[in-house]
Amino acid sequence: MKNTHLILLLLALTLAVACAKNESPQKQEVPLERPKPRPYPNELPDSVKNRVLSNSFKLPQELFDNVLLALEKRDTMALIGMMITEKEFKEWLWWEFPASRPEVNAPVDFVWGNHAQNASKGLRLALRKYGGKKLFYVSHRFEEGEDKYQTFIIHTKTRVIVADSAGVEQEIKEFGSVVEMNGRYKLLSYRDRD
Repeated sequence: MKNTHLILLLLALTLAVACAKNESPQKQEVPLERPKPRPYPNELPDSVKNRVLSNSFKLPQELFDNVLLALEKRDTMALIGMMITEKEFKEWLWWEFPASRPEVNAPVDFVWGNHAQNASKGLRLALRKYGGKKLFYVSHRFEEGEDKYQTFIIHTKTRVIVADSAGVEQEIKEFGSVVEMNGRYKLLSYRDRD
């Protein structure tokens, strides 16, 4: 008798759940990728159009030439200077990343701290592998293309082909992504893993 009541109760609950599902509003498809925030009006203010990233360059090649020179000299301060600063990240980039949306609830200080820690590891890796070596820029590519935001572009998965003084070429992966803002280029970070 108890088993019959249990079966009837389970059957009633199953029917109730099924009916509730049928009465609920139509399920809306959630897009796989949320649209990027657009914190500025379509006509960008002059203050945004005139932003200049510190220690940035007119061409990616100029950026890479300077990074290679700083690696040769083991100039850690110059290498750090060619990467996005905390202020640039928090004030100019962060608000356009999907992670900045309130529903994501990712604190900017946490995201910056994680980013800076990984970039620091990548910088140490680049110095270990290429520090003190005379390398010449040959070419570059961005393997994963570009990610466009309202006021900047992130060029992803940077690969730089370099040659040593004997002409032997190799590929450097440690330069991470590159930020392009108002026609100027700067490293977003140094890549901390292959």
